Amino acid sequence: MRIDLHRAARLPRLVTRPLRFAHRGASARAPENTLAAFREAVRLGADAVECDVHLSRDGVPVILHDDTVDRTTDGRGAVARLTLAEIRRLDAGAWFASRFRGERVPTLEETLDFARGRCGLNLEIKGPDRGRRAPDAADPRAAAAAVARVLRRSRYRDYLVLSSFSAEAILALRAALPRARLGLLASRSLRGVRSLHRRAGLHALHPHVRLASRRRVRLARDLGLRIYFWTVNDAALARRLLLLGCDGLMTDDPALFDGIPGLARRWASARR
Repeated sequence: MRIDLHRAARLPRLVTRPLRFAHRGASARAPENTLAAFREAVRLGADAVECDVHLSRDGVPVILHDDTVDRTTDGRGAVARLTLAEIRRLDAGAWFASRFRGERVPTLEETLDFARGRCGLNLEIKGPDRGRRAPDAADPRAAAAAVARVLRRSRYRDYLVLSSFSAEAILALRAALPRARLGLLASRSLRGVRSLHRRAGLHALHPHVRLASRRRVRLARDLGLRIYFWTVNDAALARRLLLLGCDGLMTDDPALFDGIPGLARRWASARR
């Protein structure tokens, strides 16, 4: 049975198993950040889909990981220099496998419509990391405002976390969406998390697996935050992280969880 993600977000002691995030959808089995990958993630039992948000040249939030469309479509160029119409003409599936030919880059609005009633979402808002703005990256305030507009129009009411590596983006999101659940991504350290939590009121930490330690899990607990590690594609590593007592994992293949016997019991024991 799927976790009630609303209930889990408010009452963490009642969560009976770790949350299963599909990283860019079930990206080991379908082209990342497409509706095909999201459908596969739901089929495999993911509780939530993690995906990435950029703005098109005309200010529409679209679901892509990279600053450019080069790697995951048949087009070229920076996302921020292409209009939505230009992005929608691109094939976002054939690079992965011929059977996915014709998959398109979804908009945030389409992603919310798909996920409504099916799964939670973790939207990573792309922005400058450590104060360095990437070429053509949208101003985080513009990205936050655009995402907020879409969310206010949407009928999506399931579990939603908005995350970023950028403190600037997180503060902009907090200003635009006072009640949103916000997550801080980290790949090198968790320095500054206490200060940012005081300023922005975080919901979760999303560290890379290289930062996994009992001390960092305790830090999250002390601050009242969830902690979700990424990206975990090995069952032995998944078991080790869950026994640290984290709240969930992000994986490219949600079927990973089926290969960990006694997962819920061992995880609950580690959190006592």
